[in-house]
Amino acid sequence: MALLLGAFAAAPARADDYPSKPVKLIVTTPPGGLVDILGRLLAQALGPRLGQTVIVENRSGATTQLGAEVVVHAPPDGYTLLIGTSELTMLPALKRHVPYDLLRDFTPVALVASSWTVFAINPKLPPRTLPEFIAYAKAHPGQIHYGSNGVGGSLHIAVELLQMQAGVKLVHIPYRGGAQAAADAMAGQIEMVSMGLASTRGTEGRLRFLAQTGPNRHPMLPDVPTTAELGLPDVRMETWFGVIGPRGLPQPVVAALAGAIEPVLRDDGFRKKLFDIGCQTAWKSPHDFATFIGEESRKWAKIIPAIGLAPED
Repeated sequence: MALLLGAFAAAPARADDYPSKPVKLIVTTPPGGLVDILGRLLAQALGPRLGQTVIVENRSGATTQLGAEVVVHAPPDGYTLLIGTSELTMLPALKRHVPYDLLRDFTPVALVASSWTVFAINPKLPPRTLPEFIAYAKAHPGQIHYGSNGVGGSLHIAVELLQMQAGVKLVHIPYRGGAQAAADAMAGQIEMVSMGLASTRGTEGRLRFLAQTGPNRHPMLPDVPTTAELGLPDVRMETWFGVIGPRGLPQPVVAALAGAIEPVLRDDGFRKKLFDIGCQTAWKSPHDFATFIGEESRKWAKIIPAIGLAPED
């Protein structure tokens, strides 16, 4: 926490002319995914408030690591920023070597949005509820295959939490993207899929939604209970999205960015756009966002080893 907050004071304080040129927003996923769409919506809304164009640049790979490295090595002037996600706080527990320190090498600017995971199964399976599915999985150990968008992502970790808390054993099938995993679940190639809220659109009737892992029922799926409602409060997976800069970002620049982002998140039109992609606004100031990142890092440092996921090279 001290390292994160200390980063605010590590650079010259004067930034009265910021921004005087276009701002680059790094997205850690390929074009077309949720993070990319959210980043482009934010860039479009933020540009007029900053008085400069905000350009989205996709730098995907290594579970957000490659894009994050771009920002780590960028000058601390506010012209290269990152759409950070919850995977940033998970990565140190999933990899033996991460070439940066999340709590030392970044400046938190603002939390922007959150979303969460949905558990769904092929409707030909007998279970109709999550408790019935857990009972079914216990009766068929190692025979239920589930898909996610890759090893170490939030969709994968969500099911690992379910397995640990419910005492079941499922077989993970990682995919390059969530859409392919959902398609195979609909086709019966796998029995279950862990998917984002936005990915549920168009799958109604072809998948049976068992539970969602957020703090409440998202209006997109008002009839789908939360894991907490079903007696599994520790099976909680919220994916967060926030704006982060390199270490040493001057306090006036941080304030200018946060001051432009906050009214964007209050705008009804922007909130509706986030709703349409399965997100909701989740504002936190730079100070509160720094605290939040520290809490999330400590949480996953304990949970991921407890799940049984060993760090990889």
